[in-house]
Amino acid sequence: MGHSATHRQLHEYFNDREFDRMTEHFGQSFLYEDLPRPVTIKTHKELIDYLKEWAGGFSDATIGDPKYVEGPDHSVGMFHARGVNDGSMAGMPPTGKRIDVPFCEVLHYDSDGKVTSGELYYDQVTMLSQLGVIDLSAPPG
Repeated sequence: MGHSATHRQLHEYFNDREFDRMTEHFGQSFLYEDLPRPVTIKTHKELIDYLKEWAGGFSDATIGDPKYVEGPDHSVGMFHARGVNDGSMAGMPPTGKRIDVPFCEVLHYDSDGKVTSGELYYDQVTMLSQLGVIDLSAPPG
């Protein structure tokens, strides 16, 4: 399986809420970073808890319109994170609002095709605006 196919499979597992199956594609030692928050994940349990937090905050969360590119030891997934914020996340109460935010995820692989590291990029201001937490139309001050 090529890196793009692995990346796609991981996203399908997320959409199907098969978080345990995702860890099968991660090495025993890895580092995954959600850079906007910032959150660093180093274990399979932390990864599952992190994914469950997203699914808990957005019970209908999906990874949509994905596009993938790959290199010899990495893949890049560009997609839209979509869902209604119907649960708490990162200490924030649910807003009931829908998000549709572009994300970019870079995964790095070892010679066995296991994920050794990853970085997740997205515009947190856009997400908070869509959730109604901040108002971008208000003048500063």
